[in-house]
Amino acid sequence: MKRTLKLFLGLILILQGMGVGAQKPTPAKVSPRLEIYYFHTSERCPIDQSIEDHTRKLMQSEYAGEVKAGTIKFRVLNTEDKSNATISGKFEINAQSLYLVTFVNGKEVKNDLTEFAFSCAQNNPGKFISRMKAEINSAIGKL
Repeated sequence: MKRTLKLFLGLILILQGMGVGAQKPTPAKVSPRLEIYYFHTSERCPIDQSIEDHTRKLMQSEYAGEVKAGTIKFRVLNTEDKSNATISGKFEINAQSLYLVTFVNGKEVKNDLTEFAFSCAQNNPGKFISRMKAEINSAIGKL
């Protein structure tokens, strides 16, 4: 009888310990992130294609780890595709555009790099890549 009582009390103590641990929720870690959006129309010009190509190559070469981890997300969206209407409307655009969007403390900050991208992506890819790296590194540093 004493042995059963000790076993029963021991089991209660173990179960209580498990219950206390289960009551403490593990806080979900939300990774800060940077989203890079490149919007284009169905009809594409060489400059338009070079912006996408250089940005994609940059993501694959310099930021592959961040993309894989989900810290950086690169999206290419056709503004004429109806499935992209909501997001295109959010940016209030209907043509080619390049945006870096950071999320810091729940706030969305948009950085429009469209004019810069069109001014040098095709004619001066080194300048385009250099500035994109600087902008991305700055955005990641804000996170």
